[in-house]
Amino acid sequence: MSGAGSAASVRRDPKRPAAPVPLPPVPNPGFGDMVRFFLRARKNLISAFDESVYREAFIRRKAFGSDIWIVSEPEAIKRVLLDNFANYPKGIQQQRRLTPALGEGLLTSEGESWRWQRRTTAPAFQHKRVVGFAPAMVAAANDLLARWDSEGTAERDIAAETMQLTFDVLSRTVFGSDARTDAKRMGAAFELYFDTAGRLDIAGMLNLPDWVPTLGRLRARPALRYFQSEIGRIVRDRRALIARDPAAAPDDLLTMLLTAEDPEGGRPMDERQVIDNALTFIGAGHETTANALNWVFYLLAAYPWAEERVVDEIGRVLNGRAPGAEDVGKLTYTRQVLDEALRLYPPAPFMGRVALAADELGGEKLKAGTQVLVSPWVLHRHHMLWDEPELFDPERFAPGRKETIHRFAYLPFGGGPRICIGMAFAVQEAMLLLVTILQRYRLTVREGFTVGPNATITLRPEGGLPMRVERRH
Repeated sequence: MSGAGSAASVRRDPKRPAAPVPLPPVPNPGFGDMVRFFLRARKNLISAFDESVYREAFIRRKAFGSDIWIVSEPEAIKRVLLDNFANYPKGIQQQRRLTPALGEGLLTSEGESWRWQRRTTAPAFQHKRVVGFAPAMVAAANDLLARWDSEGTAERDIAAETMQLTFDVLSRTVFGSDARTDAKRMGAAFELYFDTAGRLDIAGMLNLPDWVPTLGRLRARPALRYFQSEIGRIVRDRRALIARDPAAAPDDLLTMLLTAEDPEGGRPMDERQVIDNALTFIGAGHETTANALNWVFYLLAAYPWAEERVVDEIGRVLNGRAPGAEDVGKLTYTRQVLDEALRLYPPAPFMGRVALAADELGGEKLKAGTQVLVSPWVLHRHHMLWDEPELFDPERFAPGRKETIHRFAYLPFGGGPRICIGMAFAVQEAMLLLVTILQRYRLTVREGFTVGPNATITLRPEGGLPMRVERRH
């Protein structure tokens, strides 16, 4: 069992972090049960699961004419995401929700197009380059804290603050200082998109054509227009700069996208692919890292003993100085807290796949066309895989114990060839931002506010995260 138990000397708090209570098991759901599931899932997908999903390795259902498997057995997940991944492209629900905003970028493309883009963008996320982004990450956090310092102690929506902060990081690393865009407006556009087109809809469940004008798609159109016009402007301006004076172009990810060539064929990306990948890095990058930070701040506020240990470690390792990339590996308990937050609140809670050809999972035949759902939200709280999975216990990820967790039982960044290309970037960013903020400020949830997770494409705190921020003395 992964993450089983904790050392007797380590505190385990029986308090449960915020999560919807699973529904009673529904062994053989009828049409009415499926309608109720859809209505609940439409509002918040993680609230629609019943208890059996968290206790059985495979759930096999039929809905709206499709076979659906929810898979929580690590070796079967390994087959879907790694061993036979070519047979399991992304499912229709996931593509319907992502493609309108992210086009045919790295996150949504398939086959040879995906392989070519992965090869071309990989150099942008090599270790040396990611480490080089650390000063920009810390500088963004310090600018945030300077604003907090000037405005004094106050209650803030930390969910909005982290969205602006992580967008600032991406602006500095993806676009450079010459091509900044409005962080609040971009964040609001993604929030609108995820909260409208990002939700389940009947058109997707019934596999209706993309041109069907659902309410979600209509409401998302202003956001889509803004994405395309703003990022298109930035890409065209940078391309013109590179053409005039290549040496003057910032050494950032956008320049790399515009100048990168396929290592195997020498082919560059066209403008559409550059725009789609820039949007992918923004949409997948700032949203998910911001949510990871939100959940860490919530958990530390809910468990002061963990916050005390994190702050003590930061003080011991840094002794008051600013953190750097070299410090990330030294902050072992802080990383355990981040890993446990990613377990309890995975930023991307669902991965949908579809079987192109018949296959076998868990000893049973799976038909071509079957929809396969691998859900980190379910997997990370599964009773077959984790001891007391609802509890907050950073010791699951202590050195020597983290290594015992099955690679496909813990998937905050996915797995297999399509594992998140920006994983190292995201972990370094989250650690540096978290440490920089906690050095100077303590955050507590507004008294009386109930924190709860809401899942569309990503996992956000529902209604934001109002917290009081106070300077440490």
